[in-house]
Amino acid sequence: MYKVGIVGSEGYAVGELYNLLINHPDVHVEMIYSPQRAGMSVAELFNDLNSMRTLDFTDRLDLEGLDVLFLCLQSAASREFLHLFDIPEGLKVIDFSQEFRHTNAEETGFVYGLSEGNRRAITKAARVSVPGAIAAAIQTPLMPLAKHLLLNSEIHVTAVAGKTEALARPKPEGGLTYDMLFDNFHVFRPLEHHHIGEVRRTLKDVQNSFDSEIVLIPMRGNFTRGVYTTMYLDCPLGIAEIRRLYEEFFDDHSFVHLVDEYPDVRDTVNTNDLHIHLSKHGNRLLIVSTMDNLMKGAAGSAIHIMNLMLGLVETTGLNVKPSVF
Repeated sequence: MYKVGIVGSEGYAVGELYNLLINHPDVHVEMIYSPQRAGMSVAELFNDLNSMRTLDFTDRLDLEGLDVLFLCLQSAASREFLHLFDIPEGLKVIDFSQEFRHTNAEETGFVYGLSEGNRRAITKAARVSVPGAIAAAIQTPLMPLAKHLLLNSEIHVTAVAGKTEALARPKPEGGLTYDMLFDNFHVFRPLEHHHIGEVRRTLKDVQNSFDSEIVLIPMRGNFTRGVYTTMYLDCPLGIAEIRRLYEEFFDDHSFVHLVDEYPDVRDTVNTNDLHIHLSKHGNRLLIVSTMDNLMKGAAGSAIHIMNLMLGLVETTGLNVKPSVF
């Protein structure tokens, strides 16, 4: 059994990560380090874990003997942690923050963790950064086009994220309330969301000539979890040829699926799957995708990365069905 540890307690993704790890057949959770919550049971903060074996948060940091360490901290805190504490040689680090995404691997040691585009590098890496949820939802469906140098026009994106995305934090006294979930819908950071730069760097790594504008309008929807994106751009190919390119690109990737109908958010909730629908409207290609921001956009992606780093079957611990039917 591989021994893993978690640093941090902020964000719903930590609860999802813990849930996946304690049900993973090849790992054992040794500790969850969070000094400000030391002595509190994980289930006190993440109420959905009440029926499971849970640890207490601890203020004792013991990294010796661990195989994998998950950093679930804010960006500046991740860098500070790695500066303050000695990381044992051979300990693999997976970071959730945006601090090390697309940084120079020779300088920081971090590889960008988009499994659908960087699988080989991840398998050899000692440190990997988890992509942002909205960034992953946008860039993954665009990868086949970038590979064939087809990203040559403005890309217009609307991304609707659930209430648990980004800065949402669980509270011990209660979960998300009705008015938080269902009585509001708003735009946030239009045209300037920080994930635009992340997407741009990913696509330019694949298509060196890529220089098109990405027009992103992010929104918060009236649902708990998920990211639903609609994108359109100019594309000269017919839909049959486009679909063939996508099928070839994602053929050996376990979690990306082309679907024949427009997907629903609930189709991927509680899974590590990403569903993509393609349609052609004149010269414009419309791409609709959906995934779970806490799974494919965070914890599930981190487990996928861990599996690749440890040489495990990439789907291990991630064979779950949607939570609706």
